[in-house]
Amino acid sequence: MFTIHLQQLRFTGFHGLYPYEKKLGNQFEVNVSILVNRAFSEVSTNTPPVDYVNVYETIKGCMDIPTPLLESLALTIVSKLLHQFPAAQKIHISLFKLHPPIPQFQGKVGVEFDVDRSQLN
Repeated sequence: MFTIHLQQLRFTGFHGLYPYEKKLGNQFEVNVSILVNRAFSEVSTNTPPVDYVNVYETIKGCMDIPTPLLESLALTIVSKLLHQFPAAQKIHISLFKLHPPIPQFQGKVGVEFDVDRSQLN
């Protein structure tokens, strides 16, 4: 087994519960680690079981669709990745809103999940 990481992916999106979030948008950070169920001897030099370019495109596609809750958005990303890549055994995702609409707040807010393939519905 091995793990593929895509870290500190930045997107502008229109996710949130409030109308002004959907209008003004915000900056988001996504971090994904995918545990791939392949032995070292099964890894080909030409055809990766999980292609990080396709992983990025899948995440980008999800980030382009306004979603009220970060939890829903993160789980949508995980679900799509597990369906797209049969070799993906487990996915760790963190999703952060970098400038939350909270007066005098400094920092970021986010969600984090670990999802195993066995948890798919």
